[in-house]
Amino acid sequence: MHQKKINIYIPIEIKKRELLSKIILSKFIIKNNKKKIRCYIGSKTQIKKIISLKKNYGGIYLYNGGLPYNQLEKIKKKIEKFIVLDEEIGPASTDSLERTITSRLWVGTEKYIDKYYVIGKYASDIVAKVWPKLSSKILVTGWPRVDLWRPEFSFIYNNSVESLRKQYGNFILFSSDFSLNSIKRINYELNYWKDSEWKTLSKNLDIDARGKKNFFEFQEFIKLISELDENIDIPQIIIRPHPSEDLLEWKKLGKSLKRIKIIFKGELTSWVYASSGVLHRGCTSAVEAHMAGIKTGYIVTNKEWIRKSLPYQVSEHLYNSNQIIEFCKSNISKKPLPPKEYIEAFKNTIRVEKIFACEIIAEDMIKFDLTSELPFNCNTIYNISDTLKVIFIKIKSFIIKLIKKLKDGVLLPDKIPGGITKKEITNIMDNFEIDHKLKIRQILIDCVEIEE
Repeated sequence: MHQKKINIYIPIEIKKRELLSKIILSKFIIKNNKKKIRCYIGSKTQIKKIISLKKNYGGIYLYNGGLPYNQLEKIKKKIEKFIVLDEEIGPASTDSLERTITSRLWVGTEKYIDKYYVIGKYASDIVAKVWPKLSSKILVTGWPRVDLWRPEFSFIYNNSVESLRKQYGNFILFSSDFSLNSIKRINYELNYWKDSEWKTLSKNLDIDARGKKNFFEFQEFIKLISELDENIDIPQIIIRPHPSEDLLEWKKLGKSLKRIKIIFKGELTSWVYASSGVLHRGCTSAVEAHMAGIKTGYIVTNKEWIRKSLPYQVSEHLYNSNQIIEFCKSNISKKPLPPKEYIEAFKNTIRVEKIFACEIIAEDMIKFDLTSELPFNCNTIYNISDTLKVIFIKIKSFIIKLIKKLKDGVLLPDKIPGGITKKEITNIMDNFEIDHKLKIRQILIDCVEIEE
C-alpha cells in the first residue's frame, strides 16, 4: 500500500555538476528520521511534468535559482515551499558577486521564495543587500557540492580516480572556464538571451563586453598553451573544457597540439583528485583542489584580467610559461596535503564546519509544517507515451544542435548526458553507503523516486 510522505522535487539542469551532490543530499534528507520523506530527482522538464500532473497541494521544490513570475505562480499553486539552493553564487564569482546575484531572480518574485540557501557569509550579505525582501529567508548552509570536496567524502571518487590515473598516469590538469571562448559562442549567447524569457535580466550580465574579454583571454591562452606544447620537458598537461564552452574551438586547438591533451568527459572532481596539480584562471576547481591539498596555479595572461576571488587567493600566481613549467615540474609527483586550517577569506566565502551542508539543509527543510502526499504514479500507457515523447524531443534537439553546429559553428555539450536512470543512481547510492536500504524507482524517463 502506498504511504503518504512529504514529497521533495529536485530538478537537475547540468548533470555533471549537480546530480551527484543532489543524490547525496536526498539521502541525508530521507534519513533524518524525523519525518517520512521521498525525493524526486529528474530533468527540469520531467519534474515540471510531475508537478503539472499532481492533484494535491504539498511538498518542496528545491531549485538552483529563481524562476520567472508566471512559472513560480504555477508552481506555488501545487507546491507548499519553493526553496533556492543557489549554486551559481560561488567562490569563483566573489569579485563580481553583486552583479551575479542581481541576475539570479526576477523582481517581484521574492514573495514566492520561502528559503534561500547560500554557500557562505559573504554571499549572504550580498543577497540581503541586493534583495532586501529576502533578508529573513537567507540561511548560510554551505553547499552539498562542497561537502563532496571534503576529505571525508573522497572515497566516493576512488574508482574513477584510479581509472583516470591508470589511463593517463601523472598529469597536471588545466580546468577551463572561459565559457564564451569563440565569437560564434558569444553570438549564440546573445541570441539566446534575446529570445529568452530571462531577456529582461540580460543587461546585468553584460554578455557582449564580458564575452569579448573572455574570448581575447582565450586567444592569449592558445598562444601560451601552444608554446608549452613545444617544450618536451614539461609534464603531461590535460585540458578539461567547461560544460558551457564551444567544444569545436577546443577540437580545433586539439588538432594542433602534440603533447597536451584536451579531454571532455567524466565528473570534474574525479579529474581534480586524479591530478598532481591544477592550473586555472579563477574557477571553482581551484577550491576543490585546495581542500584536497593539491597545489593550484592561477595562470595570468594579462594583469588587467585577474579575478581576485577565492581561487586566486589560494593559488600560486603564474605570469609566464617558465613559471608554469616550474609549477608543473615541482608538483607532478607531490602527495596531496590538505590544509589544517583555512584562511579567513575562505571561511568568509565558504561555510565548512563539522556539520555538513547536507545535514543543515535536511534539518531546516523538515522545520516546515508540510502536507504529506501519496507517491507520483502514472499508468503504463502514459509512461510509454511519455518515454516516446521524450525520445522524440531528444532526437529533435540533437538535430537542431547539429544544424546549429553546421550553421553557427558552435558545439555545446549535452546537459543531461545518458539521462537520469535508476541504475546510475543506485550505483551512486551503493558506492556511498553499501547498506543504505533506500528504494529507487524509475517513474518516468529521466526521473527517479527515492525513499525508504
